[in-house]
Amino acid sequence: MEFEELLSAPGMGVLIEFAPIFGGAMWLVLTLILWRGGFNDLVEQMTRPRWSGADRLRAATMLPLRALSLALAAGFASLATTVGLGFNFAVLITLWTQLFGQG
Repeated sequence: MEFEELLSAPGMGVLIEFAPIFGGAMWLVLTLILWRGGFNDLVEQMTRPRWSGADRLRAATMLPLRALSLALAAGFASLATTVGLGFNFAVLITLWTQLFGQG
């Protein structure tokens, strides 16, 4: 199948309009999942007494960078998933219309 053929499949307009909402929701969910356990080592360094003050300061300064990197990883994952699902739905819609017609 050609790329233009997939984009011109009936119903693809709705999927393309819905994709940013789906991708944004997936990005938010993946970010929250990654943030849930992504800071355990840094929080441990800041709260346990065995770490020195310099180690605690380094851990505190790494928190924003860790948050940003986890959010970017979630963004790339949601983008890849949204694009992949979009193409899969386009193929399915095209096959459905070829097999059963427009009706």
